[in-house]
Amino acid sequence: MIMAGVRLGEGCVVAAGSIVTKDVEPYTIVGGNPAKPIKKRFSDEVIRELLALKIYDRPESEINAIHKILCSDDLDALKRAIKASNKR
Repeated sequence: MIMAGVRLGEGCVVAAGSIVTKDVEPYTIVGGNPAKPIKKRFSDEVIRELLALKIYDRPESEINAIHKILCSDDLDALKRAIKASNKR
C-alpha cells in the first residue's frame, strides 16, 4: 500500500505487502510496515548516471526499442543506445 502524497523514485522497488508512508529514493529497495530502505540497487555514481539519462522521459516507442538493454546490466550499452536515440 502506498499512502497518499508519497513519491516513488525512478527505479525503486517496493516489497510485496509493504506500507509505504514516506518518499522512496530512486533505485532504492524498500519493504516492511512501515516500509524502510533495505538497500540501493546500484552505487550512488551509477544512480546519478541513470538519472541523468532521463530514460523514462522518453516516448514509449523509444523505451520499447531499448527494452533488452534496459533489462541487462550493461550501462555503457544503455548510454550508447540513448545517445543514438538523441541523434534521430
